[in-house]
Amino acid sequence: MKKYIIFFILLSLIYSCKKGQLQPIEVDKVWPDPVENLKLFKDALATNKTGWEYTIAYGKNRTITYGYLGFNSENSSDFIGDFSKNFSKFDKTNYKISIVQSNVSLSFPERSKFGNLAADAKLIDTIYTVKKIDADTIFLEGEIHSSLMKLTKCSAEKLALLKNNSIELDFDKIKQLANMPRYFFHYHQGGKTFGLEIDTLYRSLNFISGNNENPISKRVRYYFNGNGLSLESPITLDGLQVKVFENLEFDNSGLKAKGEIRITNEKAPKIYDLKPVKDLEGDRTKRLWWESYEVFSQRGKPDIAGFTKLPNYKNFSLAHNYDYFEPADKYFWYIGINLHGINPGSTQGFLSVTSDSGIIRFIILLETEESEIPEVLKAMNIAKSYIYNPIGFYVIKTGVGYTLVDARDALTWAYFQDPANIFK
Repeated sequence: MKKYIIFFILLSLIYSCKKGQLQPIEVDKVWPDPVENLKLFKDALATNKTGWEYTIAYGKNRTITYGYLGFNSENSSDFIGDFSKNFSKFDKTNYKISIVQSNVSLSFPERSKFGNLAADAKLIDTIYTVKKIDADTIFLEGEIHSSLMKLTKCSAEKLALLKNNSIELDFDKIKQLANMPRYFFHYHQGGKTFGLEIDTLYRSLNFISGNNENPISKRVRYYFNGNGLSLESPITLDGLQVKVFENLEFDNSGLKAKGEIRITNEKAPKIYDLKPVKDLEGDRTKRLWWESYEVFSQRGKPDIAGFTKLPNYKNFSLAHNYDYFEPADKYFWYIGINLHGINPGSTQGFLSVTSDSGIIRFIILLETEESEIPEVLKAMNIAKSYIYNPIGFYVIKTGVGYTLVDARDALTWAYFQDPANIFK
């Protein structure tokens, strides 16, 4: 009987509900409307009539490239980039703004100017998803390589500089600086001076502080910013922050930049690491062998002695403890030319003396008969005029080898490395 009572109660409750009394449940709007986001992105781009500067961080080390996008019309934009001189003059690139898989997307056709830049750089994307829109900055992320694009509002003043070819002009200023005749560079800021190494191929600057016994190197890559160059990440040198070089001016003394920054070309290093000269000499119980292809060179003038022009030229060898195994207070060395299939003669043995300041000097000890090949004799005589200079050489660690820089004026130098590392 009890179960029938429960049944009638439930039945009465069902029939007491009238049609139309069910109330809809309000659902919170969790996912943003892509159409709304598309409008927000387009509106944001339209807020700045003078266009947008971009930086793209890409690759394992997040290398940065810089440029400009004007978004002038629905599918065509003014475009410039600092990646190379192929993109450093104002041009046009096609682009497209759309919704891809519910995301707002900025894309560039494969054969567009931007697409060509991406192809050259390898790890720059051509399709980006809009991630965040701030008042003056828009953040995007690449779909394939996860390169990170940042758009910032371009001022009228910066746009005028870009249209006046500022990136290419700054290219040339840095190239002129790097091509100054002496080997060493000094960086001056805030009344302090530091050592500096310039690599225009990889766009890096190596700032050297500390002292000769404990040098401190800080290597950082740079990119052109339309009014000079910027470091990919700021560095601090003895309390001084180094981040950007603006208003570059090049003259015979070097490069000047805003904030009383100067880079000068010098005949001696500001900081001279004493360890490489000891490594070059090595352990007296071992025989070391160093080889060079071009031997002595000057800025823009490789192989001033003409070794590479010799028929069957292989390399120029520099070795210590050659045929000498008895204890000695000085290092014995050997030099000579290696040709394929022939001994050209004119090899020499000599001593080295290293000063307390780390300058190595070579003193001739013995010499074989001179070569009968006039071209070999001429090349060796030119080389000897530098090898046996009365002052000697600074020894600079360079990659897997060492550069010997003429300590008289730093106008001539030679690079040597262990033959085991030559093809690495």
